[in-house]
Amino acid sequence: MPNSTAWVILTSRYGGDKRQPSERDLARAIDELFDESPSGMREPDFAEHPNAWLRYGFDDGPLRVIDVYRTGVVIFSKYADADLEELQSENAVRGLDGDRALSLWKWLANGEIKKIVASYPECGW
Repeated sequence: MPNSTAWVILTSRYGGDKRQPSERDLARAIDELFDESPSGMREPDFAEHPNAWLRYGFDDGPLRVIDVYRTGVVIFSKYADADLEELQSENAVRGLDGDRALSLWKWLANGEIKKIVASYPECGW
């Protein structure tokens, strides 16, 4: 019987996956992208790690990914299954700030795909 329970994985800017992240985890990861003030860091350090992403999927598919970049670019990807082998769609939106990116991640983490599509039809989902 296929697994129909959704799972969520956050991959933060500086590495590390967090399964079933809390809203606080999501907010912290967005802050890492848009608040570039850690001491000892320079532009090349920030540029080396420009993004973080949230995956929402099912073992038997589909898998959706919202990849947020420090520049405000957000890439919406949809794969047939969790193996990331069959890309079904991929579209970018530019100019998002941290608050809007965080909203997208919260919606995705809660499985609110229709809300994402209604707010960002250009996502292609």
